[in-house]
Amino acid sequence: MNPRLPATILGYAVLAAALVAAVHAATLHYGFNYDDYHFVRPLSPADVAETFRGTWDATGIEVKFYRPLTVVLYALRFHFFGLNAEAYHALSLGMFWLAALLFGILARAFSRSTTCGAIAIAAFAVHPSMPYAAVAWITNQMHLLQLLVVLPALLWWFAVRRKPLVWWLPLVLFELAALMVKEDGVMLVPVILALHWLRRATAERDLPHPPWPFIALAAATGAALLYYREQVLHGLGGYGRPSADQAWSNFRRGFMSVFRLLPARRAWQPESSWFVTLLPIAALACWRRCSAEVRFTLLAAIAIGALFNLPFIFVVKAQQMHLVAAGAALLIAAAVTALVQALPGRIAAAGVLAVACAGLTGMAVVSRDITRDFEPFGKIILATDDIVIGWAAVPAELREYLELKKQPGASRQLSSNPADALDAVAFGLHTRETDPQGRRLRWMSGPRTDLYVHPRFRRIDIPMRHAIEAFRQPAAAVIEVDGRVLDRITFSNGEWRQSSLSLRPADVHRWRRAHHVVIRIERAWVPAEVIEGSQDRRTLGLQIGDIAPK
Repeated sequence: MNPRLPATILGYAVLAAALVAAVHAATLHYGFNYDDYHFVRPLSPADVAETFRGTWDATGIEVKFYRPLTVVLYALRFHFFGLNAEAYHALSLGMFWLAALLFGILARAFSRSTTCGAIAIAAFAVHPSMPYAAVAWITNQMHLLQLLVVLPALLWWFAVRRKPLVWWLPLVLFELAALMVKEDGVMLVPVILALHWLRRATAERDLPHPPWPFIALAAATGAALLYYREQVLHGLGGYGRPSADQAWSNFRRGFMSVFRLLPARRAWQPESSWFVTLLPIAALACWRRCSAEVRFTLLAAIAIGALFNLPFIFVVKAQQMHLVAAGAALLIAAAVTALVQALPGRIAAAGVLAVACAGLTGMAVVSRDITRDFEPFGKIILATDDIVIGWAAVPAELREYLELKKQPGASRQLSSNPADALDAVAFGLHTRETDPQGRRLRWMSGPRTDLYVHPRFRRIDIPMRHAIEAFRQPAAAVIEVDGRVLDRITFSNGEWRQSSLSLRPADVHRWRRAHHVVIRIERAWVPAEVIEGSQDRRTLGLQIGDIAPK
């Protein structure tokens, strides 16, 4: 092991932290956006297990995909963070920092240049594709998760590229993990094989071929998972098959938007576009003067970007370009390193690095401007809020909160973090109704309801009623507060009952910043199955009146 490597990695870690904070720290206070309101919800182990046997979204709101490991991430983060948007954004920044660090280590390994690794970290952190694809949008933590699968996989390949078959087998597990996070992970093994061939052709002509049993096993495993995916999704899933012309148009548009930053519509984006366009051309002009390792890195960057862009022949969106952007960032780093090697003298090298710093600074300015698209009270986010307001699957309290965000002066009076702005949020309830006596209520939408209550409250009163006149069976409710069973109620008639629960400040979860109240019954009912003539196919439990934290 190189004795200087730990110090280099520490320097990379500091550089990555500084750049991520400088460009993306504002996102810490940006709240949720669009799909976030659907995916930020409690998921039971049974819910998570079901995604290994079907679509990632049982409600049908989202396009059908097979992404069970993404759902595992979503379940874990809600368990720890609840509705605390700041904690989610802190997680995004931490995951992005780790991805940038791994990316720098990979670039250093490819090029055998510490400078290349540092520039790769900078290009990765400031690339204008990253705010949408990785950092600012909570739902796209799945892309961060995928980066944290793909980058270690590439590092593992590089470490074992000369070793026997047994060392290659973990890459099959990386392939499975990448595919179960998101479908563009299908390109991981093709990327590894392409990089191996390029390495052999440029920098290590004695490099052994990849073991054929590995290639066969990886191909069979990937094909089996894709077949299983098609069976459980009852089709291809996703966005459908494009025509040949549309596929090429999508591929070209995705590649150009990342590698050339086109269309260049924001301040400093035209200058950044010229920078990322001319820099690789200049590096290729110096091809014969740079090391074999840097030549490989130049070609590897293009291969990574092009191959990971292939799945987007179906549809191309700015928020999906995280792996393509990694290729573009590596190309910038390799190009700068090639010019430093090719141009004689320290003055020329310093000039190249100065131009690189200026270009990367321009890209950072563009990225910071893009992050403002996610400002919680900006026009773009308020427009997506209008869509979410119509989603019945989102708790009523969150939809009412989104209505409040549109009021004049809301940005000064209302927190962008729902955990701070709302007294309580209930998951597992239908929309509000009014009974014949004028009482407002909501039905439980299953046998469990989860309430998240602001930590400033010391008590909560929950009115409950069982419609025994309709369902003709008694019901028993168990009410938990922060993991403690505080009340049990048996409903043997149709009278309203109230559970008054004490809330202890010491029980508030550190990161969730809320009390967690659970109402649980043994079973729920579908009216159409138990009431003659009913057409109501909803799943119903108890009736819950207005919840009153105090």
